[in-house]
Amino acid sequence: MTWSKYFVALLAVVSFHTARAQEAESAPQEPPYIQEETEFDSEALSIEDEIQNATPETNLQPPKKEAVNLNEETDPNKNIEEELSIEDEEPVIAEEPAVTPTPVPVVDVKPSSPLQKPKVLRRSARGGVEYIEHPQAANGLMAITKDGSYIYRTKDTGEYNHTGSFRLGLIDPPRIISADGTTSFDTMYSGSSQPLFMFDYEWQPFNGYGKFGIQAGFGFMIANGKGRFIEGDLAGQEAKESYTFLAVPLNLGLVYRLEWMDRQWFAPYVSGGGTYIGVAEFRDDGATPSAVGTPGAYGAVGMLINISAMDRETAFTLKSEYGIANLWVSLDYRYLQTFNEDLEFTSGIAGAGITVDY
Repeated sequence: MTWSKYFVALLAVVSFHTARAQEAESAPQEPPYIQEETEFDSEALSIEDEIQNATPETNLQPPKKEAVNLNEETDPNKNIEEELSIEDEEPVIAEEPAVTPTPVPVVDVKPSSPLQKPKVLRRSARGGVEYIEHPQAANGLMAITKDGSYIYRTKDTGEYNHTGSFRLGLIDPPRIISADGTTSFDTMYSGSSQPLFMFDYEWQPFNGYGKFGIQAGFGFMIANGKGRFIEGDLAGQEAKESYTFLAVPLNLGLVYRLEWMDRQWFAPYVSGGGTYIGVAEFRDDGATPSAVGTPGAYGAVGMLINISAMDRETAFTLKSEYGIANLWVSLDYRYLQTFNEDLEFTSGIAGAGITVDY
């Protein structure tokens, strides 16, 4: 125990002398000495020394705490919602001009008619099919096809009183004799029957039992031939000149048709009146043409056969698209009587053609 005390005291003395020796070695040397250069000037060092030697201000206030202490007790009487609420700012609304309401017209809407159960007209033999009355039946609806086409019953007013007829007939050659007493129509032109084209217009203002009206028309007949010598050794021989014979009958009379119902299949008729036949003869040698005429009278009887009555669709198409009420085939016989003996056209004319009512 005694040795340990001496050892501790010895160790303390050695440590003290060692510390003194280190202080003696690090002490500043006496001049002359060499001052080391530094990259900072003396003014900068002096400022740094001033900063280090400056005494702290005792009046500096600690920075204000921005954080919220969650552990701090809050006042229970304080309303948190009021504290966190943000005052609402009134929105800025631009003033708009006042809108004047436009008056809306009041439309009277009629109430729809109540739906009615269709009336059953009849049933099939087994009862599986019912035939009902369609709402359009009152307007003439007759049937509805499988493809959706509606078939209506059309009303034929019968208000048509105009008729036009085109006919072609054959007329006997006129009996004309020249001034020499030998040359006739037969020798210059032809002794056979000549074609006669006729057109007649009828206006029928009286539509009681049958149709009665006025008939007016015209026709024309053309024949070509060669001239004849009337003197000398060549008398009666054919000449080089060509002749054209033209006859134009003009007719005006009355007509009656026995037609008492619509879509009548057959309609007989009679007509008659006066006529005037103008005749002109032309030559190809430049000579002045000659013209004469003769009055006369005519009477005709005929039969009309209604083509449009044979097919309903054809009749509807003719009436709706072309305004033709009836389309007939006409067969007639006309007798012509003239009153000039030198220009005799008395003949019977058998003809046929087309007649149209509109």
